[in-house]
Amino acid sequence: MPRVHEVAKQLGVTSKEVLACLEELGEARTTHASSVDDALAERVKEALAPETDVEAEVAPEPEPAAEAEPEPEPETEAESEAEPEPALVGAKASPAPGRDGKKKRSWLRHLAELPVLILIAFVIAIVIKTFLVQAFFIPSGSMIPTLHVGDRVLVEKISYRFGGPQRGQVVVFEKDVFGETPDLPWYDDARNFVRELLGLPTGIEEDYIKRVVAIGGDTIRYYGQPRRMYVNGTEVPQDYVNRGQDQASPTITSQDCKRLQMQTEGGGCVVPAGKVFVMGDNRGNSEDSRILGPIDEDKIVGHAFMVIWPPKDFGTL
Repeated sequence: MPRVHEVAKQLGVTSKEVLACLEELGEARTTHASSVDDALAERVKEALAPETDVEAEVAPEPEPAAEAEPEPEPETEAESEAEPEPALVGAKASPAPGRDGKKKRSWLRHLAELPVLILIAFVIAIVIKTFLVQAFFIPSGSMIPTLHVGDRVLVEKISYRFGGPQRGQVVVFEKDVFGETPDLPWYDDARNFVRELLGLPTGIEEDYIKRVVAIGGDTIRYYGQPRRMYVNGTEVPQDYVNRGQDQASPTITSQDCKRLQMQTEGGGCVVPAGKVFVMGDNRGNSEDSRILGPIDEDKIVGHAFMVIWPPKDFGTL
């Protein structure tokens, strides 16, 4: 048997209304959970159905909900590409003023810093050139085949601060080592300084680059045909000489010592202390100590240790 609340649910009314109807029918019930037989339930439905219909007719119908506007259909990919949104087009054509301002200020700041960076780089280059390493341009063929005209070499200036030059080393001398240098206007000096800084030719190259063949205290003798070199009475190999041997360049014997302001010993000449005797590898085309005598060690700029140009000759000396 159905209960009161079940009958109310079927009729769409409250349990209280069903209980009131049962009381009118003389079939009173006490709670919404009370049982109602089927026949009585039908009587309640008949009693309450008309009232329900009346209420349904009298009750105003709810206003229909406003119809939602249909959503626009999504554009196809082709339409989207053909007709971009105005906002996006505007953004691409006209960047935000604030961002443009920041970029401009950043560019101007970098531009203002450029002279300072150039000055710092120039000072660093001067320090390196003066105390550490310098590039030199080879202007003549006096060191062929070791070095050729146009080669560029690196010269280090540190090792000779802690010790003297050694036999066989290739060294560079100051410009005034074999005479006075011409007095140039300041602007020419400045131009040449910058070109030297970059290892470029200046047009008035007066630096000398030669090989040390004897040092202070050594006795040197160079004679014979082909020429042979003896240092302290021992023959020294000359594999670096142009064409493998020297047939007719100037000699060094006891007869040359006085002219070169060197002491005589045996058949050769003694190199004074604090000086070095230098010769070019291209013996027949080299103005060196055989003509001008030994040179002071303090006139040496540094030790040439590497060829950096041309690339095919890159390597150590």
